[in-house]
Amino acid sequence: MDPISRRGLLRTAGAGALVLPLAARTTPSASAVPADVPPHQWIDAGPFVPVHDPSTPGRRRYLNDHTLIRKDGRWHLFAIVGDSAAPGEAPDSGAETAFAHASAPELHGPWTSHPDALTVDPGYYGEQHLWAPHVIEAAGTYWMFYAAGGSAGAAINLATSTDLFSWTRVPSGPLFRGRAARDPMVVRIGGDWVMYYTELSADGHHLVCLCRSADLLHWSASATAFTDDSTAAQGVSVTESPFVVERDGWFYLFIGPRGGYEGTDVLASRDPARFTLDGYAGHVPGHAVEPVTDGRDWYASAAGWFRHGLRIAPLAWQDTPPVWSSPDRPVAALDVRGRLTVFALDAADRSMLRRVQLDPDTDSWSAWELFGGPAGAVPTLGRNTNGRLEVFSLAPGGADLHHRVQRSDGDWEEWEEFGGPAGAAPAVALGADGRLEVFAPSPGGVLIARRRQTSPGARTWDPWDAGFGGPVGAPPVVGVNADGRLEVFALTRGGTAILHRWQRTPGGDWSPWDRFGTAAGAAPRVGRDGSGRMTVAAIAPSGVAAFQRRQSVPSGGWDDWQALSGWSAAAPLLVPGADGRLECLALAPGGERLTHRWQLSPGGAWATGADIAEAGLALAATPSAAADATGRLHLFAVTEDGRMRTRVQERPSGGWRPWTAFGTPLIAP
Repeated sequence: MDPISRRGLLRTAGAGALVLPLAARTTPSASAVPADVPPHQWIDAGPFVPVHDPSTPGRRRYLNDHTLIRKDGRWHLFAIVGDSAAPGEAPDSGAETAFAHASAPELHGPWTSHPDALTVDPGYYGEQHLWAPHVIEAAGTYWMFYAAGGSAGAAINLATSTDLFSWTRVPSGPLFRGRAARDPMVVRIGGDWVMYYTELSADGHHLVCLCRSADLLHWSASATAFTDDSTAAQGVSVTESPFVVERDGWFYLFIGPRGGYEGTDVLASRDPARFTLDGYAGHVPGHAVEPVTDGRDWYASAAGWFRHGLRIAPLAWQDTPPVWSSPDRPVAALDVRGRLTVFALDAADRSMLRRVQLDPDTDSWSAWELFGGPAGAVPTLGRNTNGRLEVFSLAPGGADLHHRVQRSDGDWEEWEEFGGPAGAAPAVALGADGRLEVFAPSPGGVLIARRRQTSPGARTWDPWDAGFGGPVGAPPVVGVNADGRLEVFALTRGGTAILHRWQRTPGGDWSPWDRFGTAAGAAPRVGRDGSGRMTVAAIAPSGVAAFQRRQSVPSGGWDDWQALSGWSAAAPLLVPGADGRLECLALAPGGERLTHRWQLSPGGAWATGADIAEAGLALAATPSAAADATGRLHLFAVTEDGRMRTRVQERPSGGWRPWTAFGTPLIAP
């Protein structure tokens, strides 16, 4: 039998499209918390930096699911290792047959590579792959739990060592087998050793299971600690790499991939045997994340197919929810004088920067200038009926929202309080009645609040409506129908579905929330083409592909979901060109491939497209785009090292010039 791929292991008979409608399912309520127990903390992470690359000259390699352990003051790393595929492509996980070993005096290095710790042994109860090692120390022995199997089925295996260099499999064979048992993690809770691992239920739901042991060799029957609403019929796992940490009477489950392939959600619970989406406690933007402490500070480690080795980020345990950024980073729009204006955050202090196009014919620009801040997230923009820009900014930590309004002469009013606290800068749209409307998630995404201007272009706003929707797993997005009716799209917690709600009449009341028909890996995006039809783009769970759903008629119903691109880090950008054809940009995980497609006619079929990534540069996020006064589109992208790049159309709806630098400050991704 051929080696089983990690994701193929999770497919069931009849698996079809990667994005399918979900049956309705009720999320269980979180466990009751005693009144005298302090609330759980929230988890956030700083930027990841690469610290160890297993590649050798002429051979690009990756690390995946990994484990870190400290011995005699030195860190040891064990991880899946394999040869990288082409940029933006996934390697063959069935060929993962070895565990890399490296060590370092500090988490940030320098790391020294050692011979592989373990290689596959087909003679050992049918091993055909080696996945997800987890190492602990107990009674002077090091215990490596790992996922293996093959033709005999999924298995959790064990090898032991006294020095972390020489490993011996236990003679008795696998500790146990399961339908898709993998990704073990072992921790001491009370008087027991507890193993968390991923599994499939009989009806195909992704699970985190646990079993208990007194001696690390004999394990109890399994119990379910977490049930995911996504199903194996989608052919993709969104429940991998579980890791549990206890702090102050709370247990925190790190689980992914969420928010795309490179994302991990954290769920908090008082009960280590029961986690639900109601316990959402934060997000870390890395794959197979493991929290680790050096006794002084906490860090998140991450590794995956689309990176070349181990990355480390500072991990924060805090009393307030982390904030989200909108998909567009940076943001750009025409101002009241018809000048293309770009807003970004400085990487050093997160102050807000602005740059203005002085002449679209020569494409000359002003220098970057300070516009405000520091800010908790990249701002969002609205454009009033009279062309005046309005900038909405989130204070650090999500304390509240601020906005700044452009005057008719092109200058700007002072910053003003706009409300708060908030979980992100709001989504902004201009309604059919000429009033701007904003939609903002609360801290932690518990609800969506809505606010609109009292009249077109007014400086005053109606009170917040805090009952618009929620909870959500990402900031909402808003689109405008051809008849001017607004339509809001929101990702549920855990990515179990995209919901939408729309105005029944232009500027009028709103429909109830309705399921849009998909589970998704991240917040969607929306665009409207020259035929008047909106298109929504979304990524499948884990980001294995991107799909698009288009209106059947302007302001009408919706066609079925259709494939749009391969692996995508986030929902692709959709932006209309001067002739009404949508342009689509999809960034693959790792940022090394940027796929560009375009409609052959407004509302028509899509061209095959091509990779337009700049050789040797990895992007930190999907580029944003805006048209200047001539109608030419400008792409704005931030690289992993914080430098901004731009690419401009030769003429409206025409070809593109090469990528060029766009100023010197380092920009926050």
